[in-house]
Amino acid sequence: DTLFGTMEKTLRLLEMGFSENEVSLAIERYGTDVPLAELADSIFTGEPGNSCIGGEKYSAKTFSNRKVKTEDCSLDFVSHSRDIGVEETFKGKRPKQEYFDDRPDSVSQSRHVDFGESSQRKRPKQEYVDDSSSYVDTKWLEEKADPNILRFGRPNPFKANPCRSLDRRVAKPPYFFYGNTVNLSHDSWSKISQFLYALEPEFVSTEFFSALSRKEGYMHNLPTENRFHVLPRSPMTIQDAIPQTKRWWPSWDTRKQLNCISSETGGTTQLCDRLGRMLADSRGLLSSEQQSDILHRCRTLNLVWLGQYKLASIEPEHIERILGYPSNHTQAAENSLIDRLKALKYCFQTDTLGYHLSTLKSMYPEGLTVLSFYSGIGGAEVALNRLGIHLKGVVSVETSETKRRILRRWWLSTGQTGELVQIEDIQRLTSSKIESLTKKFGSFDFVICQNPCSHFSSSKIAAEDDTVAGFDFSLFYEFVRVLQCVRIISGRKR
Repeated sequence: DTLFGTMEKTLRLLEMGFSENEVSLAIERYGTDVPLAELADSIFTGEPGNSCIGGEKYSAKTFSNRKVKTEDCSLDFVSHSRDIGVEETFKGKRPKQEYFDDRPDSVSQSRHVDFGESSQRKRPKQEYVDDSSSYVDTKWLEEKADPNILRFGRPNPFKANPCRSLDRRVAKPPYFFYGNTVNLSHDSWSKISQFLYALEPEFVSTEFFSALSRKEGYMHNLPTENRFHVLPRSPMTIQDAIPQTKRWWPSWDTRKQLNCISSETGGTTQLCDRLGRMLADSRGLLSSEQQSDILHRCRTLNLVWLGQYKLASIEPEHIERILGYPSNHTQAAENSLIDRLKALKYCFQTDTLGYHLSTLKSMYPEGLTVLSFYSGIGGAEVALNRLGIHLKGVVSVETSETKRRILRRWWLSTGQTGELVQIEDIQRLTSSKIESLTKKFGSFDFVICQNPCSHFSSSKIAAEDDTVAGFDFSLFYEFVRVLQCVRIISGRKR
C-alpha cells in the first residue's frame, strides 16, 4: 500500500508539470506522508521542507519487507521507474527491473536487493535526459472511448488523430509498435498506456483493409505521415476470397466479411448436414426466425455456402488469403485443421498492419533489424516483406513450437537473406542476452509486439487478477521490461 501510495503521488506531481528530478528529490527527502498539495508547494517555492507542516522534516518510508530481483551491474543505465509506470490498479505486478553493466565482458548475476532504511540510496540515471518537462500526458485517458465506434462509425476508420505529435524523447529510434487484436476494456487500455509512455492508442477496423471485420488497437512511436497501402491488396469480401460461393449465396445472408475467426470444429459437419436437410425440405423458403438462427451460426462458426443448400466451414487457406498471408502459410504435415485455425485466430491482418508500418520503408531503405515479441505465425515479418522492406535480421520470441515452425518455413521458402533467431521464452532475454544480440546485429531498428494471447482455461482466467479473457498482462510486462532494456542500450550507443 505504501509503494502504490508513493507511485500515485509521483504520477500526480508529474502530471502537474514538475520534473522527475524535482519529484524524486522531494519524495526521497520528505517521504509520502506529506500531503500532495504541500509536496507540490515545496517544489514550486524551491524550498522543500520550509512549507511542510511546520517545517518538520519527514523521512522516507522503509520498505524492509520488499525485495526486487535485479541483475548485478552498473547503476548508470537503469531505466527510470516512471518509464515503466505503476498505478494502484496494477495489483503489485510490474516488469522486472534490470541494471545494465556497460563493461563488455561483465557477467550478470542474479541477486536480491533489500531497500531498507539503512541501505545506501542510489538514484538511477534516466533513460531520457532533457528539459524539466514531463512527456506523460494522459488527457486521452479522461475520454471514455466507445468500443464500437469503429465497427459502426464510418467513413473514418481511425479514432486517433493521424496528425498526432509525440514528445521528441519518445519519437526516436529504436521504433516500437504494440498491436492488440482482442477486445479490451478502456481500463485495460489505460493500463497499457501507463507502461508505454502514456501514448494514446490508435484504433482501426480491419474491414477497411480486408474481408475481416475486427477492431484492433495499436500503440507506437512511428510517424503517421505518408502511409501507404500494401499491394496487391487482400480480398475485401468473403465472396472475393471464395468466388465459387457467389452462385449459391442466398439474398437473406447479408454477410460481406468475417466478424471473427473461429477455431471450433467439433460437431460442425453434423450441424451443416442438419441445416442442409432443413433447407432442402423447405426448398429454401425459411421463416425469419430460421434465417436469423442460420445467420447466427454462420457468423460464429465461419460457415460459407458451397452449394445449393450446402454450408461448410471456411477453409484455412481462405482465411490465410483474407488475412494477407501466402497460400498454405500454416499448412504442414504435422499441423492438423484445429492447429491451423488456432494459429490464425489472433494473428495480425497483414494489410492493416502493413499500412501502419509502411513509414519504415523510407526510413530504412537498406533494410532493418527487428526484435519481434509473441511473433505468432509471423504477421509482422510477412507485413514487412510485403512492403518490400529487407529483413537484415529478426529475433523472434514465440512460445508455440507450431508457430515457430510456421515462421521458420516461411523464412526459408521466401529466400530471406537475413538471419532469423528464434527464442522460446521471453524470460531468457536477460540484459546480458540482449547485449550480445545487439552486438551480433549491430542494433535493433524496430521492436514489435503482437498481443500476447493467452490459451488458459476459463478457471485460470477467472483466478488471475491480472488476466482478462485472451490477454495476459504478465506477458505484456515482460515485453515492457525488454523494450526498456533495448532502448537504454540503444541510447548508450548514440
